[in-house]
Amino acid sequence: MTSTIHLSLEVPVKYRAEICVIGAGPSGIAAAVSAVRLGRKVILLDANSFPGGLCTAARVPVLMTYSDGTRILMKGFGEDFLQRLGTGGPLEAEHVKRVFDAMLDEAGVEVLYGCHFFAADCENAKIRSVCFQSISGNFAVEAELFIDASGDGVLAVAVGCEYAVGGDSGETMPPTLCSLWSGIDWEAYRAGRTFSHNDENMLEALSAAFASGELSVPDWHHTGMTRLTPQLAGANIGHVFNVDVMDERSVSEALVTARRQLVEYEKFYQKHIAGFENAFIAASGSMLGVRETRRIIGEYLLCRDDYLARRSFPDEIGRYNFPADLHPVQPTREMLEEHKRLFSGERYKRGESYGIPYRTLIPLHSNNLLVCGRCISCDRYVFASIRVIPGCFITGQAAGFAAALCVTQKCSPKELDSATLRTTMAKHQALLQ
Repeated sequence: MTSTIHLSLEVPVKYRAEICVIGAGPSGIAAAVSAVRLGRKVILLDANSFPGGLCTAARVPVLMTYSDGTRILMKGFGEDFLQRLGTGGPLEAEHVKRVFDAMLDEAGVEVLYGCHFFAADCENAKIRSVCFQSISGNFAVEAELFIDASGDGVLAVAVGCEYAVGGDSGETMPPTLCSLWSGIDWEAYRAGRTFSHNDENMLEALSAAFASGELSVPDWHHTGMTRLTPQLAGANIGHVFNVDVMDERSVSEALVTARRQLVEYEKFYQKHIAGFENAFIAASGSMLGVRETRRIIGEYLLCRDDYLARRSFPDEIGRYNFPADLHPVQPTREMLEEHKRLFSGERYKRGESYGIPYRTLIPLHSNNLLVCGRCISCDRYVFASIRVIPGCFITGQAAGFAAALCVTQKCSPKELDSATLRTTMAKHQALLQ
């Protein structure tokens, strides 16, 4: 039985801003920069020591789909990021940090790192302040409007917002500890047999390694390597199964397991994949690459039917098109084939996309809170599409513009006229026309 203790804390209000954004991942940075561009005072806080969230701390190596084949979908902030990135999609963490640093600095966002959220002061569905712990101790931030860009909905849950997790039984996609590899002979790799994302050669090699015990977990969903620079590759390989990603003990055990599994993959690549004979793991993520936690229930729940219908909405703040990338929850070949059928069978054609309503950013039962990024209001199917970085750019940017307009007009997010939001976004080249 879990016991409890009761604490009474006096937390000093150390910072005040018009808008407070929690989480400096892709959605939080997009939100903060967009709100400042409308003239509002914004403070952005994150537990890490650098910007980027999972795409830097967890070393996610690739941007994922950002175009429908005819136009860039992540207009505005995302397009600016892409131009500054200069690589077309591969993400080298140190470079990404510097790009985000520059975007935040140029906009004039006040950024605080090493700040861990732990509580909120809320009354009558209105948040008055949020509390953080840092090296200096506990402190609070007062603001008129708050944006939860944490990816896990930590602020929304703390103030009592409804949420959903995973599938029908609460199962969530397994996380991965991404890694950075060096010592690869790319010419030798290209000259050898093709080993890429779940192709038959890779599956054949994996099958043999499972049978021999070289790889201790029969993880058939092998997402492979992304070349980042002439010297480096980013690996998104090795799921850790049956992890409770919202439990600190389970996540801690998963990190240890993942690091052990990476050694197996290093030996596997050195032995079986041409060009990797002298390759080695230079680094692994400082965070586990968690794919799925909470989805906050909002004024509209974007669902599979919307995806399949390529639906448009009068209040849409963007459009997206990535297929539902639901990673198998157990390591079986059957689940891999099911994933491939879903991912490929319902993939959009050139020029197709689905709309994202502004209402998905507005949690139920809150007067001055917006959510963006992974935890917007959607079902699990759409979540598996929109959870990736371009989707986070789109919803984060919209949350930032909406928050700025709410502060200016002294209204709640629910009261904000979506037509005004769309007009403002279009004026700043942040909305598809």
